[in-house]
Amino acid sequence: MNSSVMQVSEQSEDMRHPGKGLGFELLSFFFLLMPFAITNGIVVAKAAALPLYGGKIVLFVLPISFLLFQLWKKSLVLKLVTAMLAVLAGAEAHVAYQFGGISGSSLFSILTTSDGSESFNYLIERSQAVALWLLLCAVSTMLAMHFSRRSHYRPGGFPILCLLCVAGYGWYIGAMSASAYLKEANANRFPTVSEDAREKLFGVGHLHPLLSTVKDTFPYGVPLRLWMFLQEEKFMHGMEQELSQFRFGAVATGPASASTQETYVLVLGETARFDRWTVNGYDRDTSPNLLKARQNGELVSMRDMITPRTFTMGSIPIYLSGRDIMREGATQKSLISAFREAGFKTYFLSTQVKKSFLNNVTTMFAAEADVQQYFESDESLGLFYDDALLAPFKKILQEKSLKKLIVLHTMGSHAIYTARYPKTFEKFPVSIDGKAVAAGEQLDDIQAASNAFDNSIRFTDHVLGEIMRALTALEGNAAMIYGSDHGETLPTKLCKFIGHGVVNEENLRVPYFVWANQAYRQVHAGKWQNLLKNEDKATMTSSNFATVLDMAGISFASFPAEHSLVREYQVKSTRMVMDMQNDELDFNTARKKDDTCGMLQARE
Repeated sequence: MNSSVMQVSEQSEDMRHPGKGLGFELLSFFFLLMPFAITNGIVVAKAAALPLYGGKIVLFVLPISFLLFQLWKKSLVLKLVTAMLAVLAGAEAHVAYQFGGISGSSLFSILTTSDGSESFNYLIERSQAVALWLLLCAVSTMLAMHFSRRSHYRPGGFPILCLLCVAGYGWYIGAMSASAYLKEANANRFPTVSEDAREKLFGVGHLHPLLSTVKDTFPYGVPLRLWMFLQEEKFMHGMEQELSQFRFGAVATGPASASTQETYVLVLGETARFDRWTVNGYDRDTSPNLLKARQNGELVSMRDMITPRTFTMGSIPIYLSGRDIMREGATQKSLISAFREAGFKTYFLSTQVKKSFLNNVTTMFAAEADVQQYFESDESLGLFYDDALLAPFKKILQEKSLKKLIVLHTMGSHAIYTARYPKTFEKFPVSIDGKAVAAGEQLDDIQAASNAFDNSIRFTDHVLGEIMRALTALEGNAAMIYGSDHGETLPTKLCKFIGHGVVNEENLRVPYFVWANQAYRQVHAGKWQNLLKNEDKATMTSSNFATVLDMAGISFASFPAEHSLVREYQVKSTRMVMDMQNDELDFNTARKKDDTCGMLQARE
């Protein structure tokens, strides 16, 4: 009875002093929101553009969260769900902090393919951080419930209506502002994939701005990201079904006998510019191994090779399938299947993520290999350097199979550049800490980015050097082919853009190297001479498909011999490239726009 009287008395006191009740209300809301605020704050700091997030979080998330908080106070089920989401917010915070992004296809695919022991070991390795997060969640939840019991504030109809209006403003007007911001930023910074392009490439169209408002927030955006993941999976499954019965009818027709050892290595590079290799005329010592191989007559460097697309999801499938323009997924299998049909054992090793919307088609092609192994790096910080591929690669070379195709998909020079090489390979300084700067060189942000990029190229040269040395020690025919998926625009005093996905020469012109051991060059002297004759010709990365197969003497009824660089190659009159909005232009006739970043446009 006394307790009831005290409660009524407290309620009466709160009614006489509504500010007191509102104070407890806000304290309860603050502590309940704490794990989610920390997570979204890390996402803002690590993964997103602040102008976009200002409207999302302040104008949409907070009002909606406060209204749901009113239901939380009354519902035990909602309290349990919120507690579980608070715990999961720690995982989202870890993803944002460690990998510089939000949970999405990559994470969901890892979760769906990992077994319980892997997940348990991962958590055990991070047990201290997990324990601290669980403690934070427990304390914040208890404090939220404590102050909730002290508060008797009840928002009336007018405050609720005001909150809904603010949320609506944040959802709609904020989304429109975000869309306009992206278009403006994309003009000289980050290009986006158009709805048409994305739909054709991997089955999920661009989100409407109304949905993009919440996509990157936690927990509101998680269901939407899950839906996108399922749509991507559905698209890829449909493509796999369509190609399941596809056959090239490939056979080995070359001079090598069944008892001759043959090893072909295809290295898929990442974000490497043509003009940043010493072997291609760069004045810095970035590729000593390739330069030495070229001087010894073991290596050919194509001087004028263009990629039709300047982003991974469009360019790597072109290397593997020979399509001129990759715009609607895949219509045939890759060269990996052709090698298998011809009696080769095939391998696919990668330091890139196994599954994300950027690598879906590539992952599908990789699954054609007899053996797959992933050392998954993330796109920004990196978990493995590319030399992680060397030990398993050398082990494969010792296997008994006489005929091998080994595909190595690397992270190369993908930003963040300093994450692509060990400190021991920092030949060019990226900071003044403990590093001597060359005489007359100013180490500003522009030069530091350039130096870090060059260090990553030098490390790629080291990896390629190790591959060449390992192949040299083999008996029989051996060859290595390296090509980068696209180039990179580095910042200058006039152009502040850094990255790829845009249509300019720095992104479109790519390095492409062919190395062969002495045995191969002797047996296939004609092919090697053709390579040398074609070295300066205008080519495209779509030639890689026919070239690699032709080097191994593999053919089939519809073999595109006209694209092979080890034959007498006829230069094509056009070289069509495509931007991220699926607009085509001929590189041969394109002209530069009137801007400072060298963007190309079709000549009128």
